[in-house]
Amino acid sequence: MNNFLFTTLFLGALTMVFPAQPANAQVEVSVTIGGFYDELAPYGRWIDCRYGHCWVPARVTAGWQPYTNGQWVYTEYGWTWMSDDPWGGNPYHYGTWTFLDRYGWCWVPGTVWAPAWVTWSYSNNYVGWAPLPPTVVFGVSGYSGRAVVVNATRYVFVPMNRFIGTNVTSVRVPAQQNATIFRQTNPVTRFEVSGGIVRNTAIPVATIQRAAGIRIETRSISDARATPRSMTAGTAAKSRQVAVVAPAREVKAAVAARSQPVSRSAAPSAEKGRKPEVRREPGSAMPDSRQGSTVQRAPVEPKRQEQKAPKVREASPAESRGRAAQPPSQPRQQAPKAPGRAEAPSSESRREAAPAERRQQPPARAEAARPAPAQAAQPAPPKQGSERGKPVEKEKKEEKH
Repeated sequence: MNNFLFTTLFLGALTMVFPAQPANAQVEVSVTIGGFYDELAPYGRWIDCRYGHCWVPARVTAGWQPYTNGQWVYTEYGWTWMSDDPWGGNPYHYGTWTFLDRYGWCWVPGTVWAPAWVTWSYSNNYVGWAPLPPTVVFGVSGYSGRAVVVNATRYVFVPMNRFIGTNVTSVRVPAQQNATIFRQTNPVTRFEVSGGIVRNTAIPVATIQRAAGIRIETRSISDARATPRSMTAGTAAKSRQVAVVAPAREVKAAVAARSQPVSRSAAPSAEKGRKPEVRREPGSAMPDSRQGSTVQRAPVEPKRQEQKAPKVREASPAESRGRAAQPPSQPRQQAPKAPGRAEAPSSESRREAAPAERRQQPPARAEAARPAPAQAAQPAPPKQGSERGKPVEKEKKEEKH
């Protein structure tokens, strides 16, 4: 019992000496242009522009502007934008937006975090903001110089009493009134750097509370769905300057590495498992790779070029002797059959014919296929009663008379 009481008192003393530290909202995360490319590619397209590469959102409504689909939240880092856009809040905490005549609003990537990269213009009745130009650069201690002023059409104005707690799209003043309202407001641009983190403190929260007649509560940065990041973790610590956007050459290199198509040299490896296409004639045999043999898929049709004249059958020695005995004067088809031709050849003839057929010697084929020389036609004997006999008969008749 005494030991338990002593342990409890000891732990209580430690708690009084070392109070619990508040949770640090800063979370160091890896921020790269390539990561932004992968994150935003499903929601738009990347284009080549004078800032390296820019991202153009897709499927936005007519007249859409950045910093409209969402609301403002006052956090320990100042005025923080909480985005309701489907692509999230990174394009409002890193880099900035610019308007290109050909594409409309485009996001220029950067790697330095801020609650919102905007310049302000406000009065007792209205408050407005616009994205900072991509050319803005300031020191690591912050910026509190001359206000950065852009074209009046680039601002988004809302009534002062509707600035907090509602989606800007539902309370925005029509853009046609921008020029009139802008002349009634005072522009201001201010960024502080504390603990290596950029803070947006251009408009004092007391000014908004007095003009709107409401009390504004300081909320946690996690309520705004944002994660701060120290600028000393990036390139600002080396250059002693804070650039809103990343260098154009770095953006180009990162986007090119992500969007580079597959090279042709890599194509064979991707199709390594594919079998080459075999072109064959209809009816030809298909190779069977499983058995290493050829499988007949369809009956083979004879080719035209293979339709040759019928081969002349070689004559046996007995037939050759029989043909030689025929009289040369009579045609071959009218010659009478040899006496022994209809009979079965003798065993001696079969023995002589078999080796000749197996050898199929070219000279024998040539002699068999060679046509017999034409025989000179012999004059036929004169017939009785021909024209030569008619004068003789006439002379005999004259002698009788």
